Amino acid sequence: MQEVEIWTDIFASQLHCLYAEKQNAVVIADLHLGYEGVLRMQGIMIPNYQKEVIKERLKKIMEKYEPESIIVNGDFKHEFGKNLRQEWREVGEMLEFLSQKSNVFLIKGNHDNFLKTIASKYNIPVKMQMEMDGITIAHGHVEIKGKKIIMAHEHPSIHIRDKVGASLRLPCYMVSQSIIVMPAFSPLATGTDVSSTDAKEYLSPILQNEDVSAFHIWAISEIGLLDFSTIKQLKMARI
Repeated sequence: MQEVEIWTDIFASQLHCLYAEKQNAVVIADLHLGYEGVLRMQGIMIPNYQKEVIKERLKKIMEKYEPESIIVNGDFKHEFGKNLRQEWREVGEMLEFLSQKSNVFLIKGNHDNFLKTIASKYNIPVKMQMEMDGITIAHGHVEIKGKKIIMAHEHPSIHIRDKVGASLRLPCYMVSQSIIVMPAFSPLATGTDVSSTDAKEYLSPILQNEDVSAFHIWAISEIGLLDFSTIKQLKMARI
């Protein structure tokens, strides 16, 4: 299946986004634009390619949902300490593309220390969190209060290995009655393997206080969304 209704009027999509039907809004997170530039600074030579992957995903989202609003739930860019030249170029290009088609809302993630400088050129404010019909949308790197929370930050995924040692990583949604954890939009962003990580090892303080074993997992694959049941059942199947 290409999408599944995980909360009332909130759909998880194969396109690495959430769609809020009532508000006609799309939520994405963890684009980490400029990641390649940071890797090169660390001595890892990698060509710039993820911007084009991200832009193609966004085009498909726009064509499918035609959203009135698009919410970027943190970590639009990657470098902590400054805005790299690559980030100025790619973030600016992406904001221009999105703002031509939808109202854009930016939520600050832990990598977005200097995002406001770029976003101000497009008159787009950067907020710590926002509310949508009783749901709090925040990146998830700091503790927040809310009856229902849509967060990111964790880059959740499932790592699958076969008998000969070949492995496959599938980004996934983590879903409980009160929390949705979004997959990373970036094709480069590795993250938490939900099938092997203990609760206290999660990055987000929000999840460290939750019974993550009860979260339901929907993984993203080329053939659609795959139902892996709960984390508890997933771990039992690996034993």
